[in-house]
Amino acid sequence: MSTLGNQSKVFFPILIAGFLLGLFLSWSLLSGDQQGRVNLLQLVAIYVFLPIFSLLFSSISLLIGKSWNFAKLVSLVPLWSQKQQNEWLHLIQHPQAKLYFFYQSQVAALSFSFASLLVLLMLLLSTDVNFIWRSTLLDAKQLYWLLEELATPWSFWPSAQPDLELLQLTQDSRIQMQKITNVHFGDWWQFIFAAQLFYAFLLRFITIIGCKIVFRIADKQPQSIQLVRTRHYQSEAVSALELAPVINQTQSDFALNNWCGLKQSLLDKIQQKLNHQKTSELSAGPLALYSEQMVAERWQETQLLIVKGWEPPLAELSDFMQNGKGYLLPLDWKGENILPLSKRHLDEWRRFVKTLPNWQLLQIEDP
Repeated sequence: MSTLGNQSKVFFPILIAGFLLGLFLSWSLLSGDQQGRVNLLQLVAIYVFLPIFSLLFSSISLLIGKSWNFAKLVSLVPLWSQKQQNEWLHLIQHPQAKLYFFYQSQVAALSFSFASLLVLLMLLLSTDVNFIWRSTLLDAKQLYWLLEELATPWSFWPSAQPDLELLQLTQDSRIQMQKITNVHFGDWWQFIFAAQLFYAFLLRFITIIGCKIVFRIADKQPQSIQLVRTRHYQSEAVSALELAPVINQTQSDFALNNWCGLKQSLLDKIQQKLNHQKTSELSAGPLALYSEQMVAERWQETQLLIVKGWEPPLAELSDFMQNGKGYLLPLDWKGENILPLSKRHLDEWRRFVKTLPNWQLLQIEDP
């Protein structure tokens, strides 16, 4: 994907995953037990507290620069075709990948909500749904206060508000069951429907609109602004004097990570100039396959990571290096000759590596 505008498109595997999860979970809950009774508290947990918690969790994750959300988890499932894995890889490598995965997670949650509403309406039309509740710790008055607070956003809808008398009548007790009609048991459906609409559907819809606005604004900015640098690298705290030292030799064996797709003859030349040997080969970055990227991201041993020295360090590279260690070799070359980096480019890479304590900046050149 080349622009942020493209990122507002829905990635259908995530959409379908959210829909199927919504169908399965909602059908399991709304079908009830052997007597057809549906637990009201379980519905509140799934349709109110789960959407609130997941939205807060994914939002905080985005703000702190992580990517903990449903879409990211789906991307890690090892069942995708090679074509889909390559699509995932392109998404992961985009400078705004975290925002993209956050957006797609909201789409999945909206799909989940749609499936849940669909199941509820189908069961209301075709069966007699009986809502009950049971709790060892809560009594009817305590639960009523909680439900009343949750129903505040739709206070304009009287029939969807909780009712204390109904709450007392629909409490499931193992000791004593009140003699009431099934009409009372079904009266909770409007509250459940309103809770799904507001907490599981409307909140996600608003969040998706907000993401689309951000994409549209960012898409109007120059391409150079879209190439977002790492947060540490942008920080004003990193002054021109804070430069990482440059070394000319490796101090241990390494796994060779050819991020820039350097041809084999130059890789052999680099190997000849170093005191230590490669133990294995890795592939990460824009040229790697999805499966190769996943292996490289989990690699915990020393790496020799080769990148193009004339290109600026981007957030994608920084994110990859956060969990690894080794030597970073920004390289400039022409044909079969390795060239020294210009002072401007070298200082830029030295400032970048200064923010990554597990990495050392390596430079080699032809005599």
